[in-house]
Amino acid sequence: MRRTRGLGQWLGLALVFVLFAVPATVSGATSVRVVASHSAAFRVVPAAAPPVVIGAHALVHFGFAAPGYPAAGVQGNTPGLQGTTVVLPACAAACTDRYRPASSAAIPARDYAERVIFTVTQPPRAGPAVGFDVEVGVHLATGWVFGAGYFSTGVATGAAAATITLRFYVDLGAALPTVTAVETVVNSCSSTTGCP
Repeated sequence: MRRTRGLGQWLGLALVFVLFAVPATVSGATSVRVVASHSAAFRVVPAAAPPVVIGAHALVHFGFAAPGYPAAGVQGNTPGLQGTTVVLPACAAACTDRYRPASSAAIPARDYAERVIFTVTQPPRAGPAVGFDVEVGVHLATGWVFGAGYFSTGVATGAAAATITLRFYVDLGAALPTVTAVETVVNSCSSTTGCP
């Protein structure tokens, strides 16, 4: 004796048809697959901003004296901003320091340079020091000139924070250049001894 199909079975078949056949005909899909989603969540935490303020910039000419500014850290051997930092000098309240880019030779006498001034806050004697790197891009009428520097704030000699006026010089050569733009980027380093 044959049993007739119940109403529940017919409703179930109709539901399957509506779920699979109708969307397939509307969207042109030939198969429907459910992909399980994972519940892993990732939180990206940006590095803390370095205690550096980008200040003024100016085109300067060194006349007859060759400035003996030290290199701003050590250039790394892979692309991008990475290298070994140079520790800024300790000072009690305020001081000034001058550097040329990490990868450039000494600036010759009579050359022009783009000077960018940064204001760096040294933490008090209790620290902690902060590593940071800078990149200065100078757009000339003839192309771009870049300079990168790698620094650590060190610490101030007293119980209060100190301020360093950091002057960074990018050599532009002996001929008077036409500067059309100056771009400056400051990044935090992963430590006080190396970047990133």
